[in-house]
Amino acid sequence: MTMADIDVLTAREMEILSLTGSGHSAHEIAGLLGISRCAVENHRRRIYHKLGVAGQSEAVFRGLALHLLAGPLRPPRAESPSGRELVVMHARCVMAAELVTRTVLGGGRALVAVRSGLPCEVHVESWSRIGFTAVLVDPVPGDWLLPLRLGARTVAVPSAPPEPAAVAEAVAHGACAVLWLRDVPEHLCAVLDLVARGYVVVGSRDRQEQGPRLTARERDVLASIAAGHTIRQTARLLGIASKTVESTRARLFRKLGARNRSQALAIAYRAGLVAAGQDRPAAPVTGHDSPGPPART
Repeated sequence: MTMADIDVLTAREMEILSLTGSGHSAHEIAGLLGISRCAVENHRRRIYHKLGVAGQSEAVFRGLALHLLAGPLRPPRAESPSGRELVVMHARCVMAAELVTRTVLGGGRALVAVRSGLPCEVHVESWSRIGFTAVLVDPVPGDWLLPLRLGARTVAVPSAPPEPAAVAEAVAHGACAVLWLRDVPEHLCAVLDLVARGYVVVGSRDRQEQGPRLTARERDVLASIAAGHTIRQTARLLGIASKTVESTRARLFRKLGARNRSQALAIAYRAGLVAAGQDRPAAPVTGHDSPGPPART
């Protein structure tokens, strides 16, 4: 399936698909977008129909395969026609905002600080000739709507040393870079340059993180999730108990910093742990006890 094979998703449907891939429930999405939960479910049903899938995990995986979801592994955005770049910053802490402001302006870049996202009456389409990079300091779930509306690259700036789970969560929301606030004066301008050129810059404390290390069994379970299998189907495929699948999946979610299957798929894809092809992949079997065809029950 290609983009030409599906009905075009509306801007609202793209927002809902992206938030679903970030692990948000229908109730949370309704709160973030200011619509009813019923409206979210209706949009989801239309998304499933357009993508030709049966559920949200499949929709997220299909969206990744078609490059519909915002994220750092998408092809780098072309430079804006006018060559103008604008940094849009959101920070609740005054001291953090001042630090980012001094660094960005000192690097010769234009900056706009926003306190609570874009006003509803702002028409982002009128800014199509400007390239945006959003800098979010200690972002909470609702803050990720700002870069989503702008179509902006995103740099997450936690005020505490970023743990692997925090990095994974930021990547799942579409961050192209994660930079500790302490390192802003020395590294932010360089990170903005790298992000603008399509690079991904993430770190966990004082080392760079390319993604969590998974065991062979965890990779098998991840591939089975990507294939849309249930716990029972995964257990039969791998020749293990359903309880083992559940415990392995729980460990996998903890390593990825994910709350559910959809978010796990999005994080794993962006960390290079699973490939999103045009067709759903079959789960590989790598364990020593790999069975033959599933037994009849």
